[in-house]
Order: sequence, then C-alpha cells, then structure tokens
Amino acid sequence: MYADMHIHTYFSDGTHTPEEVAEVAKGKGIGLISVCDHNSIEAYDRLKPACRALGLTLVQGVELNAEWNGKDLHVLAYNFDPTNKNLLALVDRNHGEFEREGLHMIKNMAKEYPDISIASYDKYEKPVGRGGWKSINYLYDIGISKDLLEDGMRFHQQYGWAMKFESIEDACAIIRSAGGVPVLAHPGMYWKEDELADKLEQLVSAGIGGVECYYPVHNESFTAKCVEFCKTHALCVTCGCDGHGEFAQNVRGVFCDIGVLTIDVSLLNLEGIA
Repeated sequence: MYADMHIHTYFSDGTHTPEEVAEVAKGKGIGLISVCDHNSIEAYDRLKPACRALGLTLVQGVELNAEWNGKDLHVLAYNFDPTNKNLLALVDRNHGEFEREGLHMIKNMAKEYPDISIASYDKYEKPVGRGGWKSINYLYDIGISKDLLEDGMRFHQQYGWAMKFESIEDACAIIRSAGGVPVLAHPGMYWKEDELADKLEQLVSAGIGGVECYYPVHNESFTAKCVEFCKTHALCVTCGCDGHGEFAQNVRGVFCDIGVLTIDVSLLNLEGIA
C-alpha cells in the first residue's frame, strides 16, 4: 500500500477540497494519507467521511511552524487528539500569527501603493480553491502582483515581519502531550547533506520523534541518510509529496503533488502514527 502523508487542502493554502484530496489519492493508488494543512485541522470534518467512503486509511495531521536557532522549521504532528486544548491553542496561535503578518504587510504596502486600502483588504475574501494566503491573493486580484506565489513571497519579505512561533522544544512537547508524534518536515529544504546528521542529532534532543525522509526534493543519497539516521535513533520514517493542488507545484525545480512519489508503507516506520 502506498502512502502520502503530507497533503494540503483549501483550508490552508492548497486548491483541493477534502473530498478531492481523497479522490485524487484513491485514483493514484494511495491507500494511506494524511492532510497536514498549515496550522489548521478544519479539513478533517469532511475528510474523514470522504476517506471512509473510498476505503482510505487516514491519519490525523497538521503542519505547524516552530522556531529553532532563529530558523522557522515545519513540524508535522500526527495521530494526536484533535480535541486537546493545548494543541488547539498552538494551532490557533500560529494561524493568528500568519493573519497578523499578512495585515502588517498590507498596511506597509498601503503607504506606497494607492490601490491598496485596509478597508478593502478587511472585506476581501480569498477565492475558494485558488490556493495561497489571503494577502497574496488580494495583491493579485487588485493587480499589484503578477504572479501569485513568487511576487507574493517577495512582497512578504520586503514588507512583512519575522513571524514569532513557539520553540520547537515547546511545540514537540505540546504535540506529545496530545498523544501525537512530532515529525520534522522536509529537512532537505533546510540543510545540505553534509549538515544533516548534526542538525538531526540536535533536533532529537529537542523532541522530534521522526523525519519526513521521503520527499520530492530529496535525492536518493539524502533520503538514504535520513532513513539510516532514523533507524539508528529509533525514529519514525514518513513520506510526503507536499501536494497543494494547482498552487506551489514547483519546489526548487521539482514537481510536488499528491502521489508524485510512490512509497510503500513497508519502507516506513509509522510506530505511534498508524
């Protein structure tokens, strides 16, 4: 059975509905999935019945931002209690930080761009199913951005602020207290192969319980080192294609979408996850 444990819906920055995620996964022969929307678990009310109807195994998930040594890392939380108050509070804090940062960027840009107004931004609603975040969609729809992702990211870097998140130690502790497993997402997005072992050693001490070893950006050698590290340290091994539907499909020149990698669950270590 194939697995894809890192998928996004339109409840964060993807373009697919929860039902479409289940249908696409089923059509690509994937039997085990997890939706890890950014700082949101809203998709699950609809995702659970959709997966049951199609015979898919579903693992509860969410992708959380956490701070480590001044770097924003992404942590995939799996198989947690979705009613846990501390975890829900963490999700809400992270989501709120993104909302505040987007508003801050728009306020700064309004000083230089006469077409931007806080009143119109407050009333604006992101088109359902387009992908991305409210702020970059707003800039796109009023003609400031020509490209939803690249221009949007550039404006965030120029006019936004450095967002503040929980330390990775605190985030992992909260995930574990909710019965979940904290897994480091896509380490190849952060470090080169010769840095990997040292960074992962430190993150194990910080509370990480697994690594997303199989990821489209990781080459064969990088993946092998991730897997070997996890085996040596008795960590979970997961896989994910980071599918956002029609949004953000090109990651460092590599195509990312549901089922781009065909990883059998026999290659993974999902102890405590599934």
